[in-house]
Amino acid sequence: MSALTSICDEMILRLSYCPNYVHEKYSADSAMVCFTDIPLRFAKEHCAKFGKFGIGFKKQKMIEYGANPALYTTGNHLDRIKKLAELLARMEDLEKDREWKQDIEPYLFTEDETVAFQEVTDFLQEYSYKNNDLSDYVTYYQREWRLTFRSLPFAGDTKPHEPGMSCFYSRDGKSHRAFKFSQEDVEYIVVPIRYWWPAKKLAHKMNCKLKIYEISVRT
Repeated sequence: MSALTSICDEMILRLSYCPNYVHEKYSADSAMVCFTDIPLRFAKEHCAKFGKFGIGFKKQKMIEYGANPALYTTGNHLDRIKKLAELLARMEDLEKDREWKQDIEPYLFTEDETVAFQEVTDFLQEYSYKNNDLSDYVTYYQREWRLTFRSLPFAGDTKPHEPGMSCFYSRDGKSHRAFKFSQEDVEYIVVPIRYWWPAKKLAHKMNCKLKIYEISVRT
């Protein structure tokens, strides 16, 4: 409950690095916030893995900020993903010192095209855990959505950190990437029934609905 309260008080989500096994040479070097759009009543298995506390964001608001479903890839397409990763690596290498190299090296792509490639590949996710497509655990069923650091407008320099923007913030001497949201982005919070009283006060403060896990999720 304390973590949920802290997130709601600050209205900040810390971005993390999502494990990605699309290819052994594919570096999951993009920070992101991950969501699911599994209807709450069907989320028993998901909650068993990720917890019974949560924030239900308004999907349309997240889409406006840049959220997108993960792009799931089966094992049959890993060779193609490898080629894409190799091409992107070459493009990123050429982007280094573009200003002084452009007069002596032909550029057949723009900087914006490189950024677009980076942002799209940030949404890659394997269909099944570690590409074991015969596994009982299929990551595709998580119905994952992502907001990635690279695709969010950055509140740097003198820009205020407004909802829908990313920034760096420091805590305990460490720098973290973060995403700012507002009360208007939140539809509900969900908690186990034993936390209903503090959650009721928190929901009132956030001006959102309160949902109780044991009532809202089919068990």
